[in-house]
Amino acid sequence: MGGDLPLNTELSKEVFAKTIAGPLGLELEQAAYGAYEIASANMIRAIKSVSSERGRDPRDYVLFAFGGNGPLFAGAMAAILHMRRILVPPAPGVFSAFGLLCAEVEHHYSQTLRRVLQSADPADLESGWNLLEVQADHQLSVDGFPPVQRRLIRSANMHYQGQIYELSVPVPEGPIDQAALQVLQDAFGDEHERTYGHRAGPDEPVELVNLELVGQGLSTVSRVPEGLHAVQNTKQQGTHRQAYFGREHAWLDAPVIAREALSRPHSGPCIIEEYDATCLVPPGGEASLDDYGNIVIEL
Repeated sequence: MGGDLPLNTELSKEVFAKTIAGPLGLELEQAAYGAYEIASANMIRAIKSVSSERGRDPRDYVLFAFGGNGPLFAGAMAAILHMRRILVPPAPGVFSAFGLLCAEVEHHYSQTLRRVLQSADPADLESGWNLLEVQADHQLSVDGFPPVQRRLIRSANMHYQGQIYELSVPVPEGPIDQAALQVLQDAFGDEHERTYGHRAGPDEPVELVNLELVGQGLSTVSRVPEGLHAVQNTKQQGTHRQAYFGREHAWLDAPVIAREALSRPHSGPCIIEEYDATCLVPPGGEASLDDYGNIVIEL
């Protein structure tokens, strides 16, 4: 909380030494850093599940760090993932709440309809999606969106027959006919190959599992403000703190600064304290602000 909530550092060290470091036979800072690494590993596993495990190389992306803890762990995570850039938005600790307030209205619908795609009746599928569209149109009407401010997006949830996991692919616009089913089958093969590195032969049955639909209510004006200006707290800023960076660097002197100080680039290590989050710039990193007030860390 930017220094508003006093923390009992000595008591936390005492408890950690007694319950964790002592039983493990480790120095206090080594045990604490081990806990930090375990937390990082858990978040890295979540990132891999939507990147490398789906055929996407994390090195091609920017690591977006939000939440109260994201900016504190992002440097260590990016180094392990070999990612070179980190982006920390303004007010990162309330980023999810900000998204809830500013996101466009969406309603998601799904209907199970198991069919082998090659032998499915296009009329059955068209009828199923039409029923979902009726539900979405009704809900968006209740929400106050006229027809011109509604967007309905179809997708198909499918797998190769016998698999127990599915992939969703977008449905081509227009009526559902045999040509559309062939497009869906080809799109599923492409997505399966991109995600898992292989695709089955053309004779392997593709099974439709769920019809899916997203109904979007489109605002006439942007719901997102042009800029964010978070309340700043300067109680600790301008001071220095000893921080432990693992065995490679051990203890280093880290200045404590405000986000605004990054209008001039700062090299790591340094600690950026805010009311809702703490951002750690690791040794060797360089942090600056972009035109939107985001912290950009280059590794």
